[in-house]
Amino acid sequence: MNRFLRHALATTALAVTALTVHAGEAGYVDLGQFKPADGCQYVEVNLHAPLLKFAAAFVDKDEPELAKLIRDLKRVRVNVVGYNDTTRADTTDRVQGLRRELEKQGWMQIVTVQQQGEKDADDVAIYVKMAADESVDGLVVTVLDTRQDQAVVVNIVGNIKPEQLVALGKGLHIEPLAQLRMKSDAKRS
Repeated sequence: MNRFLRHALATTALAVTALTVHAGEAGYVDLGQFKPADGCQYVEVNLHAPLLKFAAAFVDKDEPELAKLIRDLKRVRVNVVGYNDTTRADTTDRVQGLRRELEKQGWMQIVTVQQQGEKDADDVAIYVKMAADESVDGLVVTVLDTRQDQAVVVNIVGNIKPEQLVALGKGLHIEPLAQLRMKSDAKRS
């Protein structure tokens, strides 16, 4: 029992330390809390460094490069928020407000997809926070999906090289990121 208590206290201290460290990271964005709409999908995933390292162990044998990339991440937060007619405007305003705030804070928008005038239109924006060494400190993906009446917001914090963005998108199943074409890729085609 004494051993269990020590382990529990150590785990709690580690989690609190991880939360404190992440809040000060250059790539961290405080997304706040999203309110789920009645009868709509709501998903929130928060993975901190210890859990990411644990997850990397599962893919290490089959995909060692992806495992290393995941181990280097400090935080991944994913929110999927379904909306209905009552909450559509608030959810859309919240995502668009987040985009404006990222731009004010110096984040660089690297992907924009906006289909105007279509009933089932996509509205995607991906932002990066660059470090002095030209690596990426953080990544934010925002999606307003009118086909499924949902907003998706992803914040990834860690030291990511630009050439790793596509691998990260594929590994974490973030389609707009997985489909990026880097300049070096475009020259080879």
